[in-house]
Amino acid sequence: MVDRSQFNAEDFLVDSTFQQYCAGTDKLCIGYWEKYIHAHPEQKEIIAEAKKLYVILSGNKRQLNGQLADFKKKMIPQEKVLKLKRFLWLKIAAALILTIGLFLLFKSYINFKKNEPTQEVFTWATKSGERKKIRLQDGTSVLLNAKSSLSIIKGFNTKTREVNLTGEAFFDVVHCKDVPFKVHTNDFEINVLGTAFNVKAYPDEVTSEATLIRGLITMEAVDGKGGIITLKPSQKVTFYKKVIATKKTNLRKPSLPRPEIAINHYTLIKDSTIVETAWTKNRIEIYDQDFDEIKDIFEKWYNVEIKFTNTAVEKYRFTATFSNETIEQALSALQGVEDFKYEIKGKQVIISK
Repeated sequence: MVDRSQFNAEDFLVDSTFQQYCAGTDKLCIGYWEKYIHAHPEQKEIIAEAKKLYVILSGNKRQLNGQLADFKKKMIPQEKVLKLKRFLWLKIAAALILTIGLFLLFKSYINFKKNEPTQEVFTWATKSGERKKIRLQDGTSVLLNAKSSLSIIKGFNTKTREVNLTGEAFFDVVHCKDVPFKVHTNDFEINVLGTAFNVKAYPDEVTSEATLIRGLITMEAVDGKGGIITLKPSQKVTFYKKVIATKKTNLRKPSLPRPEIAINHYTLIKDSTIVETAWTKNRIEIYDQDFDEIKDIFEKWYNVEIKFTNTAVEKYRFTATFSNETIEQALSALQGVEDFKYEIKGKQVIISK
């Protein structure tokens, strides 16, 4: 039972049965309210006021709901209602975007903290035909060969001494027993204290190698195969990639079956020159290598693209030394050893039988 003893005129007006009593459309409602008014004479004036309001609002015999709708339209124009609705949706959209943004930011932060040891903070890079000398914060000197990049990792020379290498570089590392120096490549990782060594890890070549000149280094393949390898001065370790030739990578599979990892001595030739590090003295040392291997060296050294039109020519083997020669002079010198033809068109070199 509803207690209407404290009702005002507006309270009666919103009661649907009271509206039907005022409109005279429902006999039951009329009978109910007549009895109610007789039983509550103290509310007679309030009910009379409510009936007057109903008559005013229901002029021209329109229903109260219609009048209330018109009243709302007059008080709050439709355009304003639409704007309010749009504003509300904009607030909701902004809240959703902010929530999603905070979630992504939090996720990025978690990933950052997870990968923090390998976050690169600065990178040096060289183009084909370019070499660059770098001195790191700890005093370590690095000579970066052509078409290579070196990145130092966050915390370098404080918590760690770690770098990422793509391509080839010669390192002369300052000794620090408390903070070992680490080199990360796609194929292996090197740990050193104080030493000099050469790392060659081009992604477009079938082998990656490290050559130790002095000191001591340990190496471990990224895939974990081969265990930890310890190199002594004059030793070289070569990782053979098991890949299939593709147009995208330009990788070529070795012609003969070879082990995954091989440890040998570096190649020492006349005047005590080390073949593996001759590039640091602006020299190309070719020692019993086939034309296909020399192609990679020439492309990076001379900033050219070499194409063979005959597979037999790719297998020609050469031993030679070049320093200040142009690509044309170098090819002419090789022609004195084997019979082949070449044509230079801009940066493209075509070699044929």
